[in-house]
Amino acid sequence: MSDENSDYQKSIALMCRDFLSEMDEFPEFVKENDLLDRITSVIVDEGDEDLFHIRNLESHMFKYSGKLLALYSRYPDNPYLDKLYRRAESLREMCQDLLRKVV
Repeated sequence: MSDENSDYQKSIALMCRDFLSEMDEFPEFVKENDLLDRITSVIVDEGDEDLFHIRNLESHMFKYSGKLLALYSRYPDNPYLDKLYRRAESLREMCQDLLRKVV
């Protein structure tokens, strides 16, 4: 894998870690947050030569998006939930774009 793709993986993982820091205040996301922490740590520390962890990250961000969208639909006047949903979707799309580009 090229250095460019490896750097992009780490950038995505670091952005997901920023996202994680915002999600810490939601107790209903404890399991998701724990898994996101583990996935991103592996990508940052070891890289992801075969894109196994990026695939997991993309799938995990899809779950976040769905759960955030459901929460946002209950509280549609909450712009913070909208922001988090959009951010989760953007991160998921970044993973998806990387997978398309490399595979």
